[in-house]
Amino acid sequence: MPLSNQTSSTQTTEVDTQSTPLMTLENVGFEVSARGLSKSDQASLANEISPAKNERSGSKLSGWLSGARSAKTTDKSLADSHSRVLLSDISLQILPREKISVIGPNGAGKSTLMKLILGLIQPTSGQIHRHSNLQLGYVPQKFSVPAILPLRVQDLLAQTEKRLTPSEQEFLYQRLSVTQLLKKQVIHLSGGETQRILLARSLLSKPNLLILDEPMQGLDPESERWLYEFIDDLPEFLQCAMVVVSHDLHWVMRGSRRVICLNKHICCEGQPSDLGVSQEFKKLFGHQYEQPYIHKPHDCQHHGPHAH
Repeated sequence: MPLSNQTSSTQTTEVDTQSTPLMTLENVGFEVSARGLSKSDQASLANEISPAKNERSGSKLSGWLSGARSAKTTDKSLADSHSRVLLSDISLQILPREKISVIGPNGAGKSTLMKLILGLIQPTSGQIHRHSNLQLGYVPQKFSVPAILPLRVQDLLAQTEKRLTPSEQEFLYQRLSVTQLLKKQVIHLSGGETQRILLARSLLSKPNLLILDEPMQGLDPESERWLYEFIDDLPEFLQCAMVVVSHDLHWVMRGSRRVICLNKHICCEGQPSDLGVSQEFKKLFGHQYEQPYIHKPHDCQHHGPHAH
């Protein structure tokens, strides 16, 4: 889902140089008291504070702006709790066309960080600086539509501002197999189809920063492999910075150039080869990343409609 920054230009998404940050977070923190929060906000807070308890209760949290499943919490003590620190002292820069993977255990604050980057919540400490031409795209974990709403795929895609040329849009639709789904009701889409549509929707606005919050969660292995390959091989006209939240350590450690390990603060960051031997990483993940990885990059190059 495309999200325009309030100070963004609507005419261009180009950033002057590759070294000019799209976004800078300086000592950003976020803490909140449950007192006075809505039920859905309490559930989100409960998930960050005690994810294991929330998973046992069967709650499903989305964290998107619209079409999100609300979740209820039965933890009455939450309403009387003191302020909880969800994130502290987060400092990072996001450069044009940089791909950053964010990993961390459940409750580490990954979703909170994504909400801060998207501007859905404001930090309680520190500052966030956004480039004046920042154009955001967002692919959430989950997206649901009420069964009584007759929303077709083409209706959903029509709600975004399209910045692609007709030939670029046609190429995107072909690569994501969108065309044959345009007349289909959104509620009848499979998990893989839904994620392809949400990815297409986010790219139609030609963002220069794409946020993907665990986009592969709940997908079958084939759909997961296919979407990983698409993200890895974006054509030139769709190239942009990406922040990908993922629990798939195999893809993160073998397919990323920069990894941020989060546990309410940045425990460690850098290239996968450096992180793999760090004590902070081993403490959180052990040697999980050494297990076999199913995704195999292929040699095919997708240059898009501008290829000569």
